[in-house]
Amino acid sequence: MKQIIFGLSIAASSLLYADSVNLGNIDVIESYEKEGFFVNDTNTTKAKQTFSSNGIQTLSNQSGINPYSVIQYAPSVNFTPTDQAGSNESSYHDPLRIRGKSQSGPGGVFMINATPISSNPGGGKQMIDVENMASIDLYKGYIPVAKNLGFSSLIGKVDINLLDPSDAFGTTFSQSLGSNNLNRSFIRVDSGKMGDFKAFGSFSYLGNEKHKGEGDLERTNATLGLAYKPNDLFESKLFIIKNSDEHHNYYALSYDEASDLGTYYDKDFGTVLSGSDNDVDYYDYNKQDFDTLAIIGEASYTPDADNRFTLRPYYKKDKGNYWFSKFNSTAARQRVMNWRVDHDLIGATAEYEHIFSQALKAKVGYWYHKQTPPGPPNNQIKYRVVGGSLVYDGYGILSVNGDHILQAPFIEFSGEINKFSYVLGLQYQSFKIGSLTSYTNGTSASTSIDYDTAISNGTIDPWASVDSKTFYTFIPSLYLDYKLGGDSNVYLDYSRTYGFDVNLFPTYIKNRGSFVAQGVTLQQLWNDLDLELSDNVELGVKTRIGDISIEPNVFVSFVKNKQANVYDTSLGVNYPANVGDALGYGAELSAYGKITDNLNFMGSLSYNKFHFTQDFDGAGGTTVETDGKQLPDAPKYLAKLALSYQKAGWTFTPSMRYTSSRWGDAANTQKIGGFTVFDLDISYKLEDFLGSKESIISLGATNLTDKEYISTIIAADNFLAATGTASTYLTGEPRGVYCNLTMKF
Repeated sequence: MKQIIFGLSIAASSLLYADSVNLGNIDVIESYEKEGFFVNDTNTTKAKQTFSSNGIQTLSNQSGINPYSVIQYAPSVNFTPTDQAGSNESSYHDPLRIRGKSQSGPGGVFMINATPISSNPGGGKQMIDVENMASIDLYKGYIPVAKNLGFSSLIGKVDINLLDPSDAFGTTFSQSLGSNNLNRSFIRVDSGKMGDFKAFGSFSYLGNEKHKGEGDLERTNATLGLAYKPNDLFESKLFIIKNSDEHHNYYALSYDEASDLGTYYDKDFGTVLSGSDNDVDYYDYNKQDFDTLAIIGEASYTPDADNRFTLRPYYKKDKGNYWFSKFNSTAARQRVMNWRVDHDLIGATAEYEHIFSQALKAKVGYWYHKQTPPGPPNNQIKYRVVGGSLVYDGYGILSVNGDHILQAPFIEFSGEINKFSYVLGLQYQSFKIGSLTSYTNGTSASTSIDYDTAISNGTIDPWASVDSKTFYTFIPSLYLDYKLGGDSNVYLDYSRTYGFDVNLFPTYIKNRGSFVAQGVTLQQLWNDLDLELSDNVELGVKTRIGDISIEPNVFVSFVKNKQANVYDTSLGVNYPANVGDALGYGAELSAYGKITDNLNFMGSLSYNKFHFTQDFDGAGGTTVETDGKQLPDAPKYLAKLALSYQKAGWTFTPSMRYTSSRWGDAANTQKIGGFTVFDLDISYKLEDFLGSKESIISLGATNLTDKEYISTIIAADNFLAATGTASTYLTGEPRGVYCNLTMKF
């Protein structure tokens, strides 16, 4: 680490005094970014892949709301939802892996307009309609320091760029219908320029029944976009988003059930209450409802061609309930849990950019971010089922949690010299984990169900309470590019990413008796927690043959302080600790472009190996053999292909996605077979239909072969079956047929 910082310091110092150094002749390298049919074509920043507006509309599913359904066609991106509406994920689990890695802690993968506004648990995961997306930037290994933000960046970032208000007045209307009573309506109205202002407002409704069992989904999005530009020096934007999401979850299978899909593929939660006690396996006890408000701003001041100031504030308020059944080997202890979520998130980035020359451009900035838990939970209520009715039974978790606060000054240098271009960045991050004051011990059915009253009348548990904890970390990045000639470039990049899991607290609460018996406080275990860090290196080439871009690369990630659910022989319990080292490496091949004037394509192949580099202790003096074994839910091989043929107003887009076999645990004892999914989209463009400027009618089919497969494996990287931690499995959606009409006026 010291060598990295020393090297960065020397390079930065040299660049700062570039005006006194003889750089020789500086050739201006022509940089470009052109909107492509699926992804934009660029000869700079190869580590970023940008999906175009047309690619978003073509690749997004008929629910029209999930950006992951678009980026899943990129190499090494494994997105496995249970249904098209994306309603399957639990409040804490995201069915997305990038290069084998899963998201950690109460942080989200996606950003909006370069702001880290997503978080877990809670709502707002799908609060942007695809019609309001201008493009999507995908970062997998290298992340610029100005976008290496949020509670976690371990697996990369997905940055959604919102579509600004239009200069011209117009209306877009979209209606989708399909399988499982899917009904989605969308409307957007742009005001056009009104002096120095312009604005848009949009609203969408999505209703969908589950494809198995009982239950449904209802989701609404309302978005207001404002833009103000009084002159060429100052420009500002403001987006306000209101999202409501209510849906029932799908039942997760055991490994034995997942191994026999012929019998259990359609298994789901119960649809009828038996009236007997402890009947927690009921669909209406497994659901979520959240209301989310998000505000995203941007203001920029450009006094001249060489200077620019930018401020990006953001805010999110999230409130709702996550209901789930909690099982235990003792039937009398089965419960229904209500995880009450009420938290907010606020932050901002401020940047100043200055151009010294073509060889040296500098950016300095500061990022501040505060988010209120849960993450870990602070308010989980228990219910018993008595005679078919829920009866309050106290708190499973009751605590007061301090805020998580992240701060980071950052600096970045970039430029072009002869055939070289570079980006060199450094962020110094302060990462504060909030304190925890537990009141859980001693709560019962007599404890007030009102949170504030329960806290005021409760007793602090010193065994399960901890002080705040702060990490100080350098986050460096480096991107180098060399133009080989013609349309070929070779690049090398390095970036550090980070994350933190917060599941030690609920684990301690669950096993409090064992820890107290051994005289071990949560603070003792808390002191040993560390920030998970991943150092990522990538070497790649981009070349063009005619209108086709080909991008092969190889990469490696060195992960330290990885959390593992270790077994402590002295305590006789499992608990999460940052004691693991892991290694990830692989290769990718991406190709896209125009084969003929009427035929476009995008394809990718990827190989990913991601594993612990040591074994762990197990119960009874055993050893859990994890060294070299693939981590859970991380397929080694992925292959994707999408073709789009246009002729006389018609567009035919068949696509396929292959996912190789995966494991359900880190010891590789639970294997899940691979699968291939085929989709088809057919559309026809009409002119002057019902007075519209342009209308598109489309018919889509997903999972054409009606393949039965496991979509998401709910298993964190530290799930070790041999230590008693069980993974669960969600099935993929069967064949679905959808139609859509989009009209622009």
